[in-house]
Amino acid sequence: MDWTYPSGAGEAGIYEIGRRMAEQLGRMPDATRFTYDARDMLRVTREIERASTGGRLWVGFQTTPKMEVERERYTRLLADGTRIVAYGTGPGPEGLDALDYRVLPFDAARLENQWFLVTDAPEPVAFVSWELGDPAQFGVGGAASPGKRFVGFVSDDPAVVADLIAVLGGVRGTPAAPPPAPVPATPGAEAQDLISRVEGRSPAASGAADGSVVVPIGRQADEDALVTALAVARSERRNVILVDRSAEGLSSPYGDLRGDDAYRPDPDRLFGVGMARREGRGRMVAALEAAMALGIEAGGWYPTASGADGLREALRRFGGSLLVLPASVRRPGLAERIRGMSMDRLEKLEARLLVAE
Repeated sequence: MDWTYPSGAGEAGIYEIGRRMAEQLGRMPDATRFTYDARDMLRVTREIERASTGGRLWVGFQTTPKMEVERERYTRLLADGTRIVAYGTGPGPEGLDALDYRVLPFDAARLENQWFLVTDAPEPVAFVSWELGDPAQFGVGGAASPGKRFVGFVSDDPAVVADLIAVLGGVRGTPAAPPPAPVPATPGAEAQDLISRVEGRSPAASGAADGSVVVPIGRQADEDALVTALAVARSERRNVILVDRSAEGLSSPYGDLRGDDAYRPDPDRLFGVGMARREGRGRMVAALEAAMALGIEAGGWYPTASGADGLREALRRFGGSLLVLPASVRRPGLAERIRGMSMDRLEKLEARLLVAE
């Protein structure tokens, strides 16, 4: 049947969905109830997840960030042998190789773009909800966020479950990632310069606990800090997190006006040379190219806050234990102090500090 929500119908549109189900089946569906309560929907979601363990589950997340919120739960389901097909807009989640994730174009009315769970093993049951309201807020925030409205149904009618599975199974989606941007066979001139400087360094032991090296780049003189960070990481076999402070502008790279770009940066994930090049971040491209050539695992990240607050978040999210800073932090200018990039604030971070001289 056609599971597309009727345009402009509001909450009453769920009755049209019910009418279509009855027409499709030639009878009223068994044990089917409507629901409008997001808390009840969340309770049903958890019940179906538990019931489907080791069986089959089709699940709609609306967007990839919502999938990331549930990563731990779905990692366990996959580890328990559950076969899962998931749907959402945005690039597929990394590290869940057993997950069949189908990337969708945005559509606020189509079934596959909604919040749903359907399973036929060990027993058939389905929950489907449609989000109503402002399309610009579709899939943004949690179910209990102010202004959110959902309407849906729960059914254990085998014919309803079978039809949902048939429809969802035909939704193939698009590739979960864009074609990788071409990487030069040899690093560019700026990266080559960084490589030669790093190879000429024999840094003293940092004394930091196990963890990544975090270094801010992209604002004022960062050359010595970047070279020091790469040299220490290479010597101590650490990963490097390159925090691009040039993104501390009036608009966030995570919430700008580029529209529904499925491959925009994600605050919970590091990015590589391909994205840095697409974003026009030449300094980051050179740093990542140099790290790659030196055998260092590195990733870029745009801060979610300015100055020390952004660096604190990078340390927390990506397991940083050593923060390498440019010499300018010892005597920051007025603008940097306003941004929160001063030693009194940096010294409060839970990491070992190394100021490049």
